[in-house]
Order: sequence, then C-alpha cells, then structure tokens
Amino acid sequence: MGHRKFSAIIGTIGPERRARIDAIKEAARADAIAFNLAELRKHRHMTQVDLARRLQRTQATISAIEASEDNLLSTWRAAVEGMGGRLELVAVFDDERIAIPTSLTGTVPSPTRPNPGISEKRGAR
Repeated sequence: MGHRKFSAIIGTIGPERRARIDAIKEAARADAIAFNLAELRKHRHMTQVDLARRLQRTQATISAIEASEDNLLSTWRAAVEGMGGRLELVAVFDDERIAIPTSLTGTVPSPTRPNPGISEKRGAR
C-alpha cells in the first residue's frame, strides 16, 4: 500500500471545521488540567498533613477545605502558595484572555514565561 501524507488521507479542512476541532481541543485541554484542591495537592506529592503544617492549620481543616465545593479565592491562593506556587486568575473571552489580580496588593504578576494567550489589557473592563 505504501506511505501517504496524513493531509492526503483526510483532505483539506475548511475554516468552520477547523474552528470546531480547535474548540474541542481547547475544551479537552482545559478538562485535562482541571484539578480540584485535593487532586492538586496529590499532584504536588503532598499529604493533607504536609499542607496543614505549611499553612499552620490542622489536617481536619485541610480535609474540610478539600471537601467543600465552593472555596473562596483567598483559600485557593493560600493553598497554592502553601504548595510553593502562585495563583493566577485569567478571564477568558472569545477574543482575549485578561489576567485578574489575586494578591492583596491588587498588582498583576508578570508571567514567568511568554504567554501570547494573555492579553496586555490588564485591568480592562
């Protein structure tokens, strides 16, 4: 049978079909990286006791936070910082992504690596 290019097998993809494919890929990517707090902690190889110690809380408090379906942004920020990270919040629109401040100072941290998906219109409303 021989080898053929993939593009020769599937033919050309129109712009509407390409947009649908791209939307499906973006949704799948978002689903693949959507962790709840317990999954994030486990992904970082931490126990509830480890995180509780870093946040100066009890293990029972961490368990309650993880069981909650509606944590405050400040709770997420504290937990992520307790794991050694930094919480970033992004508003996603069809045509742009806007970084939202999550710190008490109201400043938006600069990305540590280039991210063309985040708009330079920080703070735009």
